[in-house]
Amino acid sequence: MAEVVLERDEEGRVHTVRLRSDETAAGVAAEVLVDASLRTLRNYLHLAPQVELDRGEMHVTVDRSDPFLDREVDAVVETLVWGMRALKERQPEDLVFHDATPQVKV
Repeated sequence: MAEVVLERDEEGRVHTVRLRSDETAAGVAAEVLVDASLRTLRNYLHLAPQVELDRGEMHVTVDRSDPFLDREVDAVVETLVWGMRALKERQPEDLVFHDATPQVKV
């Protein structure tokens, strides 16, 4: 079973993606979605997301160093989110997907 966890900041923007995949169709598809997003951030927007690999888990920190690219970064990352949601609908037994939004305290 593959697992994807998205972490958002106080503004609701994704800042971290964690992926633990396997050889199921859902696991491979999740890897491809994350890889496509990384390639777009790097090659099209010329950003440098940090990627760490540890014991089969990928940990991506989204590069938000250029505030003028926030909308573009959001578009890429939210496409990843909607792709994961669609994958979860199609393969619910093979993918665990968490979209974690922090509780904002007033």
